[in-house]
Amino acid sequence: MPFTKNAKIDAHALFDDQRPSPDGLAEEDVMGFVSAMCFRPMEDGEMVVRLAGEDGEIIDLRTNPVCAGRLAIALLDLINQNGWFEVDLRVTDGNSEIARIIPPGPSVGKSFACEPVDE
Repeated sequence: MPFTKNAKIDAHALFDDQRPSPDGLAEEDVMGFVSAMCFRPMEDGEMVVRLAGEDGEIIDLRTNPVCAGRLAIALLDLINQNGWFEVDLRVTDGNSEIARIIPPGPSVGKSFACEPVDE
């Protein structure tokens, strides 16, 4: 699976440069999904995520490993912040820590990778 160091650097830069804003996000414009499945990377290193919508519609998304990883981190962080699950996660790339999610609690404090959309 060809996903070189340079491709990873480029994918991080593209992720940051193209990060969408929450401005104008309205609940009635958001499509819901109830199930998802991720598939092994394809020959070019890209990954496929298949979503099953609330109405049974299937949506296939293709992305690179950096975007997939950063999306997974963001989702786990939001789940942790809302208290739906307790998440304790450390993500590294080589010797560099990319994210650290710690369960909130009186002795631990809060350490979140994402900021709430309404702040």
